[in-house]
Amino acid sequence: MWSLPTQTLHRACTRYGPGRLPGAERPDVGAGYAAASAALASTALFAVGAITGETVGLLSSNDGVVWFAFAGLAVPVVIPTAFLVGVAVWRLLPSDVPFFGAVAGLLGTLGTYVASLIAVTVILTASAVLELSGADPVNAAAFSVGVVGLGFMITWWVTFPVGAVSGTVYTAVVEESE
Repeated sequence: MWSLPTQTLHRACTRYGPGRLPGAERPDVGAGYAAASAALASTALFAVGAITGETVGLLSSNDGVVWFAFAGLAVPVVIPTAFLVGVAVWRLLPSDVPFFGAVAGLLGTLGTYVASLIAVTVILTASAVLELSGADPVNAAAFSVGVVGLGFMITWWVTFPVGAVSGTVYTAVVEESE
């Protein structure tokens, strides 16, 4: 039976990747880094897919560029949110759950969408309340729901598989290193 090359992954992450970041030796914080890395990978895959789709004619002219920009604008919200959700899921999910890594990755992905919605809503509504945006708070909140809802509808196909695989790989690396 084939198994994941966990020792190689662990060494690579420790030497060159998120394993060098503060607190990465703690499994919950490491899970946050893994979730943030998965969010970054998902965003990059979506952006590359958008440009490729436009290049080969699957998307109409400039649609790929718009979706590429959409992905880029999501990064400052999605990456830190994924980190926080990854830590929370690792701490709160019982370790006896079957297929823990995949379940944690899927829950983390779903939680990232929800937490991103909350973050975007707070940011845009606060800017409306403080009269920094020219919008009224209700429209700012509605726009937030629309943006994150659209983001979910166009990215779920890449984020859920990447989240599940990332959770599975991270769990295997943690188990191997214990």
